[in-house]
Amino acid sequence: MWKYFGVICNVITVLLGSGLGLILRSRAGQGRDSGREKLPDVMMVCLGFCTVFAAASGLIGVENGVQAIIVVFSMAAGLLIGWLLRIDDRLNRLGDRLVRRTSGNGQTRANPAEGVVTAVLLFCVGSMTFLGSFSSAANPAGGLVLECHTTLLIKSLLDCVSSACLTVTFGASVLGSAVFVLLFQGLLVALAAQFQPFLDRIAVMPVLNCVGSLILLAIAVNLLGLKKIKTADYLPALVIPVLLCWIIA
Repeated sequence: MWKYFGVICNVITVLLGSGLGLILRSRAGQGRDSGREKLPDVMMVCLGFCTVFAAASGLIGVENGVQAIIVVFSMAAGLLIGWLLRIDDRLNRLGDRLVRRTSGNGQTRANPAEGVVTAVLLFCVGSMTFLGSFSSAANPAGGLVLECHTTLLIKSLLDCVSSACLTVTFGASVLGSAVFVLLFQGLLVALAAQFQPFLDRIAVMPVLNCVGSLILLAIAVNLLGLKKIKTADYLPALVIPVLLCWIIA
């Protein structure tokens, strides 16, 4: 069950962040704003640097030149496929459409249902969700290996900050998103675990780790506000190494 360690941590941090948001929400308007930079913005930048650090460890995992070529080809081809399919744009439109349906027409007050939908989309639809679930599934049955859960642990910290911000706006309804995080990411880990023996047999994990780390770097660029990168368009790059290594094997 150690495969689900990252998922459980993610659920706990969403609950903690939402609880913190409720406290901040109850104290809204109290005190004076000294013009300092908002804490959520500062934390996002800090987590961006942490994401760069986490990604750096996976960039040196390739073992030979063939694997390096597969990494480069997978990133380029994966982005091309994602761009042609407009994966990131479609996910964003899906989120906007769901939010509009729950927010009503001309409604200016924060809608609790909108808070749940917004939180679920933010926590469950993204590159780190798939990358983290995939990595967590690699945790062996014998015990806890923290390296397998690095991505989900970083995502947990991000979601903690995000849930606090969302709860300040939408209220306690954001707490309900923790259930969806548990079910959705748990299902992803379970599915990934079924394919783990096959992935080990074709020796694709070093390549997948490197590709995933490059996508993490793109996420870090977004967190740091350096450039807006449509990271979801890179998700097909996680499939191409499996196909290539399968053919080579």
